[in-house]
Amino acid sequence: MTLLPKRAALLGLVFALTASVTFGQDPSVPFDMSGEREPVVEEKPAVEGGTPVTTTQTKEPEQKAVTPDPLARRYIVPATSLLLEGEAASQSFPVFLTPQQAESATSINLGYSNAVVVAPESSRLTVVVNDVTVGELPVQSAEGTKDMQFDLPKGVLRPGLNRVTFNAVHRHRTDCTVRSTYDLWTAIDPARTYLAVPADISGRLLTTDDIAAIGLGPTGQTKFVMVVPDMGQPVATNALMRLSQGLALMAKMPNQTFDVVDTLPATAGAGEMMVLVGTADDLAALLPSLPVTARSSALATFVEAPAGGRKVFVVSGPDWPSIEGAVEGMLAPIDRPLGVTREALSVRQRNATEMPLVSGEMSLSFATLGVRTGEFSGRRYRTGFDIGIPSDFYADAYGEARLLLDAAYSSEVLPGSHIDIYVNGNIATTVPITSRNGGIFRHLPIRVTMRHFRPGPNRVDIETVLMTAADKICAPGASASEEPRFALFDSSEFRMPRFARIARLPNLSALSGTGFPYNGQVDPTALYLDRLDADTLSTSATFLGKMAVSSGRALLVRPESSALAIGERNAILVGTISQLPPLVLGQTHIAAESASSWGGPAEGGGQQGATQEAFDEWQSRVRGGSWRGQIAALETWLQETFDISLSSLRLLPGEEAIVAPDDTARFLVAQGDSPEETATWTVLSAPTGVDLKAGMAAMAQDDRWQQLDGYVSLDSKDAEALDTRAVSSTRFVSTQPWTFSNLRLIAANWLSSNILAYAALFCVLSILLGIATSGLLRRFGRGG
Repeated sequence: MTLLPKRAALLGLVFALTASVTFGQDPSVPFDMSGEREPVVEEKPAVEGGTPVTTTQTKEPEQKAVTPDPLARRYIVPATSLLLEGEAASQSFPVFLTPQQAESATSINLGYSNAVVVAPESSRLTVVVNDVTVGELPVQSAEGTKDMQFDLPKGVLRPGLNRVTFNAVHRHRTDCTVRSTYDLWTAIDPARTYLAVPADISGRLLTTDDIAAIGLGPTGQTKFVMVVPDMGQPVATNALMRLSQGLALMAKMPNQTFDVVDTLPATAGAGEMMVLVGTADDLAALLPSLPVTARSSALATFVEAPAGGRKVFVVSGPDWPSIEGAVEGMLAPIDRPLGVTREALSVRQRNATEMPLVSGEMSLSFATLGVRTGEFSGRRYRTGFDIGIPSDFYADAYGEARLLLDAAYSSEVLPGSHIDIYVNGNIATTVPITSRNGGIFRHLPIRVTMRHFRPGPNRVDIETVLMTAADKICAPGASASEEPRFALFDSSEFRMPRFARIARLPNLSALSGTGFPYNGQVDPTALYLDRLDADTLSTSATFLGKMAVSSGRALLVRPESSALAIGERNAILVGTISQLPPLVLGQTHIAAESASSWGGPAEGGGQQGATQEAFDEWQSRVRGGSWRGQIAALETWLQETFDISLSSLRLLPGEEAIVAPDDTARFLVAQGDSPEETATWTVLSAPTGVDLKAGMAAMAQDDRWQQLDGYVSLDSKDAEALDTRAVSSTRFVSTQPWTFSNLRLIAANWLSSNILAYAALFCVLSILLGIATSGLLRRFGRGG
């Protein structure tokens, strides 16, 4: 009997060592035998540009007839990588196919890897095409990226828009805590995830309707290569800018860019389309198959490429006015006329659906928003939806939306569990679960502050954190239980209240979200390009293409040869910093000395950095005893404790700070008023033409484009987020008929943003009320 404790201790030691080897724990660290096990810490794939990048190396991948020709792949994921995180995750993407592609596609390939802590016996990865499950497999690729191939049922793909969805269900090997759910992930490799289509059909577009099927490259990019032999002619600029907007509206891809060149490239890769633009005489030498009708009339059509095997899109005619006519003929069927309001934002890249535009008081069910009824058996459940907000949204200081939640939770769920609502990644509200016996929510009202909403696309996420007694014990196999704990029903609703409608300028978030203020004007926007070279034209075409998709229409532009001739008109100015006039820099709050210092020799940048470091050091030395330091400390305390900044305690708005880009910045977008404050100027600039083109290409990526905000946004090569400068002085622009209800809402939001003005007004009204009351009492007294 005395040997039993020793034998038990020995078995326990062997078990601990075995578990440490099996689950990746260091044998030198004692194994925690309590119910609250520490989760295995594993580094997720690195993040590049706000999106995770898979860094795992392939180790004996399991392949099944992977298509060798890259041109035979219709890539699906419009990003450099895709990470499905948590216990339940889902992502959907649109894939536009021509009739020939939809008929000939035979299989879908998937490349994936996952965290080592994911339990393969209870974790599943599912591929769904147009609501048809085409593949399901256990998540078991922790050692490297694994390639899988699934046959597509006949008829599951259709011409036009198709929806491909990746669903992941993860369970932890050993841990049952909420914290451990953050260690669960599956990484989808976009370069190895695609529809297999015969190479002679994949990139072969026949009509203008097929331009939407341009597709993606292996890194989620879409590129239009515009070959313009005579790009230096000023008469060609307007046609090129209008054509770039038309192509962008036809494709509507999230990461599309334009590359203007003067020679025809030898080949075009996946997600690329060659567009030849010029008169018949200019293109005859480049394109032997050019139709002879181009010498007498305008045309816009696909023709055989000189190398054969593919087609190129040609826009040509006897002269440039006829080419402009061909471009306008392309735009006519897809352009939204002025005065016609839209009901949805045409951005499909998030959930493969167009998001509704909420322009006022509105109620939308979750079913309408794409959230389906679902049951959940884990610890942390997350889902969400997208909505669009108009450019004149003005309710970020006082407004509250509501979620009317239809949900249920089982009796296992303990008090301390909660439901969190996020808006654009920011926590908006938290609702605790207090009952011990389970319950059903029927239109549970959850107030959601609107301070984090912005013009354009917005993401609302619902995250439920569930705690149970079984998870505290964490018995073997408990994490794999499929007994539902929580259910969310698609009869839930999102209700937006009536909000103030008045536009504010400058406002780069409205520019990126809806194209404001250029999206609805009748007169053409002045477009100034400092030179008509490949870099500047490529930058302008990419920017106007993004603006067209955000606006839902092609913008009217009028090229100007001089920035000083713009006057009091809305304008877009593109050029290197040294070529922009000082007047333009001053109006958009860019330091005049940046024209010579930005992007200069390294010595100057180093001296400027050393000066700034010395200044910061002396400021820290004297800050403790100076009154400015005390004010700064007070401002920090107010911000952290009451979410109040000193800028909101001003009676009058302050001036915008002048921005001097440092050497880490390579590109900027700035917005300001015209000299008489009747129009808006937007500037795109960089130190060199190469930086101008590269910076705009980086800014055109969807995750970066949605970060534009304030009056200046600077892009750096190494930073994951834009450096944005908040607006201090706002110019209001009326967009709606003047009504008392709208004026009341405008006043409510303005007073909520300017607390000191509200307090002063309250004091004045209180004094007036006191005077009036005193007068009435005196009068009544004399009457008595």
